[in-house]
Amino acid sequence: PPDPVYLPVDLEVLGVPEQFRLQRVDQDLPTNTSLRARTESFLLLRRGSTTKPLVQATYPPFSTRQVNPTPPTPPLQGGSLVSHHHPERPTGAAAWAIRAVSLESAVSPAEPVARVLFHLQGPDWLPGQERDLPCVTLHAHHRGRVVRGTCRLQAPLGVCVVELEIPQRWFSSTSPAPRSHRRAAEPPETLELVELHYSVVGPGDCGRAEGRDRSRGGMEPRYLGTLELRAAEPMRWQEVRLDEKVLLQVPDATLRPGQRFTATVALRHNFTADHLTLRIKAKKGLQVVGARPASPTAWTAQLERTRGPKHSTTVVTCRRSGDAHSGWRAGDPMALLRVDVAVENGTVGLAPARPLTWQVEYPGQDPEAQKDKLVWEIQVVERDVRALVPLVQELEILNTAPLTGVPRTVPVKLVAVEAGGNVAELTEPAGCESADKQVLQVSESCDAVFVGGKESRGARGARVDFWARRLHAALSFTVWAPLLPLRVHLGDPALEQLRGWRL
Repeated sequence: PPDPVYLPVDLEVLGVPEQFRLQRVDQDLPTNTSLRARTESFLLLRRGSTTKPLVQATYPPFSTRQVNPTPPTPPLQGGSLVSHHHPERPTGAAAWAIRAVSLESAVSPAEPVARVLFHLQGPDWLPGQERDLPCVTLHAHHRGRVVRGTCRLQAPLGVCVVELEIPQRWFSSTSPAPRSHRRAAEPPETLELVELHYSVVGPGDCGRAEGRDRSRGGMEPRYLGTLELRAAEPMRWQEVRLDEKVLLQVPDATLRPGQRFTATVALRHNFTADHLTLRIKAKKGLQVVGARPASPTAWTAQLERTRGPKHSTTVVTCRRSGDAHSGWRAGDPMALLRVDVAVENGTVGLAPARPLTWQVEYPGQDPEAQKDKLVWEIQVVERDVRALVPLVQELEILNTAPLTGVPRTVPVKLVAVEAGGNVAELTEPAGCESADKQVLQVSESCDAVFVGGKESRGARGARVDFWARRLHAALSFTVWAPLLPLRVHLGDPALEQLRGWRL
């Protein structure tokens, strides 16, 4: 085919930190290019700049420039309220990019609080401008009823937390019917859900944010997700073996000073002994305060305690007093003993992981198993931390490292959210892992995710997990990668051999 005819104008984009010239793989020039016009496409990345792009056209000896009023395109971040920032109107709600993170998936009457963290994204705000930051309103909808709560984003992290109390009357429809009143063929009960929406209002409208769906200069509420209403919050347990016939069940939860928890000693169906002795050694900061049989008509329990300078020892002797097998279903462990343990106050400075050592003895026990001791660590925190949240400025990454040789990095800041809405940077060590290292990587210190050029593909929903103690969080990224193999166009086709290279 004949060579294409086009206007030989050189187009450049200036004033943008990073930009790429785009070209379709099946054609060299756009279809609307002619001797009178030249059209090219550029991908402009925001990357911390609010300056307007400057387009320069050169056709020697002529040259001209024009400012493009459209700002660089921000990433399209799923699950976030993203809008462009225009320096001419910095106080409007549309000038902010907000990411919303729901910290609970369900609530119960025992703690009817929905928590949502809002994070200001983008480089267009200065950490010192507390007065200029907007407010965010959380709307909870359930069967035509609405409750709202508002918070103002705070520097230097650019975050705030709304703690919205769900009315107790909303839980009235979640009360389960007694089992005797249910029919066997009756389908399971449908979930009661609360819809969550949020909206952003400018700093001048913060005082008038609550009580309306849209404030003057604000944005329409954006859908966030749903929250399940539960009649009661199920207790989470962990179960471990003391030996092949005796089990220990402990709550899977982090505790605070002054709180108590109950551990359960359970027996398998093949346990036939008439008495059992349980020895518990607790280091400073934990204390066994009581023990009682789970079935007082079948077992008795006697408790003896001794306290030393570094630890206390508790011995509980259980004796069979009746028929313990009545109503016992084969295959299910039978609860034998409830042990109450208290986290002592005034133990600031102790290690957060506090061990309890458990040992059981009974007639007919394997002699080797009788020597075994189980060390179970109880996690204790001084603060009532409810969630771990990783903060990032973008959730979409364009992997240009294979083209430029320069890694692309997105900083990550881990914060802990406490009951009451306080947010603080995480100071203790954390763990992290990328679900697919062929798409995205994470630094050993968990303070950044990056692409370095060795990745083989892109993906939507590339997950990176973070954890600290019993808290867990994850981020989902969209990673764009160049299609390999690359097509390389050389301006000068004459190649010279490099010394030491074989061509």
